[in-house]
Amino acid sequence: MAYLALYRKHRPSTFDGVIGQDHITTSLKNQIKNNAISHAYLFCGTRGTGKTSIAKIFAKAINCDNPKNGSACGECETCKALSDPSNLDILEIDAASNNRVDEIRELREKVKYPPVNGKYKVYIIDEVHMLTDSAFNALLKTLEEPPKYVVFILATTEVQKLPATILSRCLRFDFKLVSTLELTNHLKNIFNEDGIKFEEEALSLIAKLGEGSVRDTLSIADMCVAFTNKNVTYDSVLKAVGAIDKTTLGEIANLILLGDKTMLLSKINDVCLLGKNVSQLSKDLAGYFRDLAVIKTCDNYKDILKYPESYLNTLVELANKSNIENVLKALKTYASLDNEFRLTNNPRIVLEVSSLGLCEEIKNELTLTQRVEALENGERKIVTKNVTALETPQVVIDNPKLQPEEKTIFGKLLVNLRKMNEVMLISLLGENTDYKLKQNVLNLISCNETEYNTLIKQQNLKTLNLAIKEIDEQFSVNIEYKEKQLEKSVEEVLKEKFGKDIKF
Repeated sequence: MAYLALYRKHRPSTFDGVIGQDHITTSLKNQIKNNAISHAYLFCGTRGTGKTSIAKIFAKAINCDNPKNGSACGECETCKALSDPSNLDILEIDAASNNRVDEIRELREKVKYPPVNGKYKVYIIDEVHMLTDSAFNALLKTLEEPPKYVVFILATTEVQKLPATILSRCLRFDFKLVSTLELTNHLKNIFNEDGIKFEEEALSLIAKLGEGSVRDTLSIADMCVAFTNKNVTYDSVLKAVGAIDKTTLGEIANLILLGDKTMLLSKINDVCLLGKNVSQLSKDLAGYFRDLAVIKTCDNYKDILKYPESYLNTLVELANKSNIENVLKALKTYASLDNEFRLTNNPRIVLEVSSLGLCEEIKNELTLTQRVEALENGERKIVTKNVTALETPQVVIDNPKLQPEEKTIFGKLLVNLRKMNEVMLISLLGENTDYKLKQNVLNLISCNETEYNTLIKQQNLKTLNLAIKEIDEQFSVNIEYKEKQLEKSVEEVLKEKFGKDIKF
C-alpha cells in the first residue's frame, strides 16, 4: 500500500476523534440527537483546524441509520454506501477551481434530485470565498430555500470576503486554533500508535511550530520522522525544520539587549552566510524574546515553555539580566516585521535596519536611566564604559562641586520627567545644559542654541514647570542661553608652554 501522510492517515472519522473544537462538535451532536438539522452551515477558521473533516463526519452522521454518540456507526448499509468515494449523496466541491456562475447554476439544477442512499444530500463547498459575485448571487435563493433533503456546508478561511446575504442564510461556526498542549498530546498518541520514538520536548516544539493547525503540525511531524528515521529528538527537530541554532539566537538577543550594534551586525551576517532565511530569523528572534517575556512574567514558565533543562537555564540566565520593557520592545519589533518583508525585495536590509534602530533605542535608554539614577543620588556626570556580553554596564561618576540642594532638585526634576514619559526633554537636558538654583527658581543654562530654542517653547516650559512643582509648589523653571567658550587653539597652548616668541 502507498505511504499515507500522517495528516491523511490519522484524519478523524468520528466527532470523538476531533481535537480542540468541542464547542462545535457538541452543538452538532445535539442537533443530530434532537433531529434539528439546519439547511445551511458555515464553517470558518484558519487552515488545518478541522473544517472539512467535521463537515464529512457530520454529513455521514445525519444520514446514518444508527448513529452512536452523534457520529455515524460505520456499520449500517447507508454508512457503507456513503464510504464509497463515488457516492452521489455527499458531494465535495472546490470553489477555488469551480467558482464561476455556470458551475453554481449546474449545482442548482442537481439539487432537484433526491438522495440515493441516505436521508440527506449534502453539498460541502470548500473555500467558498473564492466564488465570483455572480456565482454568489446564483447560489442565494437555493441556499435560503433548498429542498428539505438538501444540506449545504460552506467552509472558508476568509469569512470577511463573504457577502452579508450569504452569512445571514447560514448557521455559523467559528473554528479556533488548537492549543499547544492538545497538539502535543495528539502527537504523542499518534507516535505511540505508529511505534515512533520521541522526546517530550521534541513533540512540544513540533506543536509550537504548527501554530494551532493540526494539519501543519502533522506535516512538520512527518518531515521530522523522515529526517530522524523514527527517532524524534529536540535537536533533530531543529535541524529538520532549518531553525536557527538556539545558542546563536541567545547571542543575538543578548547583543540587542546590550545595545551592541557592531557585534550584532556581525552576528546577523554570520547567520546569513550559513544560508538561513532572514524571515525565519526574525520569527525565531520574536519567539526567543517571547520566551524571555514568559520567564520574566510567569512563575510557572517551566510548564509553559517545556524546554530541555540545559536550554531553559540559559534562557533564565539572560532573562534575569534583562529589563522587561526592553524585552517587550524587541518582541514587538520582530513580531511586526513579517508584513514589511512582504513589501521589500531585500528583507535582510529591513532586518538589519530594524535591529540597529532597536539597539540604538535600548542603548540610549540604558544611558539615560543611568544618568537619571546618578542624579537622583546627587551626582552630575556619568561615563558608561564598554561592556562585553552578559556583563552589567559599569558607571564612573564625576562629581563636581555643586550645592547639594541644586543637585537634588535637578535630579528630582529628571525623575518627574521620566514618570511623565518626557524622554525628549530629558535628553535635551544633557551635557550642554548647566543649572543653578536662585531662591526658588531653577535656572537651566543651555550652551546649545538649537536645544535652547526647543526648551523655551511654550509647551515644553509648561511641562518643565509642572514637573518641578511636583517637588514644591513654590519652585519654577527658567531657561537661559549662554554661548559656549571656545577652547584654546594649538598656537595658544604652545605659546603658554614655550613662550610668546616661539615661531610656527
